[in-house]
Amino acid sequence: MTVTELNNYIKHYLEEDKTHTAIMLTGEWGSGKTYYIENQLTKFLQNDKKNRCIIISLYGLENIADISKGIYLESRMKALTKDSEVLATGKFIAKTVLKGAVGMLGIDVNMSEDNLQNLYSSVDLTGKLLILEDLERSNIEIVKLLGYINNLVERDGVKVLLVANENEILNKQPKTVSYNMEDLASLFLENNTKEDKENSVPEDVQVQKYLRIKEKTISDTIYFESDYCEAVKNIIGIFNNEKLQIMVDKDENIIEELVSMIRGYCHKNFRTFIFATQKTVDIFNKMDEDYEDDFLKCIYFGIICFSSKMKAGEFPKWEGMEYLSTLLGTNRYPLFKFCYDYIRRQKIEVEDIAKTRDAYEKLKLYDKNADQQDTDLQKLYSYYERTESEVKDTLKSIEKRLKNPDDIGFYSYGKLAAYLVMISHVIEFDYAQCKEYMVKNIKGKGSDIDSHLLFLPMYDNLEENEKAEFKNFTEQLSESMNFRNNQNDFSYNPSDIKDLYDSVLKERYKISGNHEFISKYNVSQLVEMLFQASARQIMEFRDVLFAIYRHSGKADFIEADIHTMKELLQVVQEKINSNNYQNYDIDKIQLLQLRYLCRNLKTFIVQMS
Repeated sequence: MTVTELNNYIKHYLEEDKTHTAIMLTGEWGSGKTYYIENQLTKFLQNDKKNRCIIISLYGLENIADISKGIYLESRMKALTKDSEVLATGKFIAKTVLKGAVGMLGIDVNMSEDNLQNLYSSVDLTGKLLILEDLERSNIEIVKLLGYINNLVERDGVKVLLVANENEILNKQPKTVSYNMEDLASLFLENNTKEDKENSVPEDVQVQKYLRIKEKTISDTIYFESDYCEAVKNIIGIFNNEKLQIMVDKDENIIEELVSMIRGYCHKNFRTFIFATQKTVDIFNKMDEDYEDDFLKCIYFGIICFSSKMKAGEFPKWEGMEYLSTLLGTNRYPLFKFCYDYIRRQKIEVEDIAKTRDAYEKLKLYDKNADQQDTDLQKLYSYYERTESEVKDTLKSIEKRLKNPDDIGFYSYGKLAAYLVMISHVIEFDYAQCKEYMVKNIKGKGSDIDSHLLFLPMYDNLEENEKAEFKNFTEQLSESMNFRNNQNDFSYNPSDIKDLYDSVLKERYKISGNHEFISKYNVSQLVEMLFQASARQIMEFRDVLFAIYRHSGKADFIEADIHTMKELLQVVQEKINSNNYQNYDIDKIQLLQLRYLCRNLKTFIVQMS
């Protein structure tokens, strides 16, 4: 049902239904049932500005008398808020506080149940809808509760809307349990008071009784399915945040993306979404400068993803790089460290925001799926269904963007090269300038890019004459990408091992994603470095290998890494076994660390082979 259909159905029940039964609105926790009732249904049912709804939460109520008291007090509150001088115009007094002070208003909340029942009986609910929320969260036995509701609708003619997550009631029933009379007797006698022995029954029996009495008491059960798009817009509007609203207004797809995240990551729970939106707005308000829409969107979406992973009493540990985590967020929308710190400690270091933005921009350059969100590239990839002028405009835009090496992600270069070649033969576009920019931009990036993914053999649409052209293009890209100064810029000085370790810790997820590490280093220079290193420095080198290979298995790294490990192991072992280290000032502790290194290398080789 849409909101309009649901409103009209409930209005018809209130005004026309003669069945003397209740109706139920059921849905998952956090699905927006309460929001719908408070912000849409009650306003819709207002008649001449008179509220026709009495809303009572059954959450935690212990007995039937509490419900009667709640109905009486709620009806009195509505009268008081309108007529009493106690509530001056323009003042807001929370209902919870007011109910704690009802004595001063002439209401004795400590009277007997009989007197309470008499007071309840004096309440005129004609033309009103009694809404009882949180049915499954009441501490009153469900069968007793429905019996009370049955009296309301059948004897008193009250129109009752029950709001519940019925799955929580039905899920209490064991799937395959049967009881004989002896079982039931023993269950009644076990750990019960006299009253409990008389009234309590096993949960599966309770559920069967619930279903039977429900059939008599409740005529219709409607599953609540929120209008997600409308709900998202309303929730965002409630926060009245300029940055958030501008971001939403600019991006025509963002509402649909948010709905998809609510359905997926948030498991249809609007409370999670509202929590994430609140934290996002808090952070936006603390920013001391303007940032790009893409960065702001990543803050919002990353927090939504992270919020869905938070559990009551359990806060996830930080897992990621210095400024961001794709594990706590997603590859597309990582969680930023300053957001994590704010959610955990309500504290934010403003200077970290700019540093994070720079780290995020760098991450996008190495995002393997970045082209999926790139409008120009997507237009180019579908050139065959577009006009010639549109394709030319797209090519000009791409050429202009390639001038900035930090714009188009590097993992798009292989596919982009193929399409530049193909299109140049269709509309005679000269891609020489694009090619020059691409070769320049990717220079020396080989240590950060998985060449196997960059140049995937996926360009079957190329004609024979185009294939040679494309091959020449990719060879130039590969040659530039693998250009290195001074062997991967590592000095092979023992004093630099600690810096190498720190660097590897920050980049280990990227290194693992590239499937290549030790093979990029010169074995003879590594051996020379290790035999000049102190025991602590050798241990730090071992830590480097542990950071990269500890959990690696087959196919996690290329064969070249295994071969390099074998070569390194062989040379180090030969030097130790032949005492071929007399020219080095090396002691027995250093030798011990080298033997540990050999043992580690053997372990890594076995688990990766």
